Amino acid sequence: MEGDDEMRNRSKVDEIIKQLEGRTKPQALSPKQIWRADLHEAIAGLDWNGQSADPSVVALMAGLHLWNDNLYASHSCSQQIEYEPTGDYWHAIMHRMEQDYWNSKYWYRHVGNHPVKQAMPRKAAEYLQQHADLDALGQGKMASILKQFRDKQGWNSNDFVDLVNMQESGQGPEAARTLLEGLQQIELRALLDFSYQRVYGN
Repeated sequence: MEGDDEMRNRSKVDEIIKQLEGRTKPQALSPKQIWRADLHEAIAGLDWNGQSADPSVVALMAGLHLWNDNLYASHSCSQQIEYEPTGDYWHAIMHRMEQDYWNSKYWYRHVGNHPVKQAMPRKAAEYLQQHADLDALGQGKMASILKQFRDKQGWNSNDFVDLVNMQESGQGPEAARTLLEGLQQIELRALLDFSYQRVYGN
């Protein structure tokens, strides 16, 4: 059973997640500033009762900061747990968001057969089947990759990095941005849930 301090801290984490879930606009592919400074303070002020260096705790902190568009703070966390798969996963997403695409792929290679990475083909296919009219995107490379994601459960982290790169460099139709933001949110949420469960067990 959790002690009183642990329960209070968990309640604070739950409230932070609730606030992050309440974002009314999709998280940008390349955030330019922290979403809410008060949430940064709340995340930084969490009391881990001497466990702040535990890799599972650090990974959860990396995820909370990244969902709040605080790339610098998230990076600082993931750098503390390099070559730990969940930390490397957060590291990879952070670099993708800052448009450092080569570095993102480097860290994705170190993620290995992470459970979230294994679940993404199904999650991405389900999302695109429900939300996407990919024929409206034409016949280009972006549409081709997204159709692979949708029809063959062909999600690939490096391919998604390439799609974000194309979109942010002006090569993708604006209609694709919403789909990419949706896929990004699915990945972020799945990894945050995984990180949360590693700390709290359920």
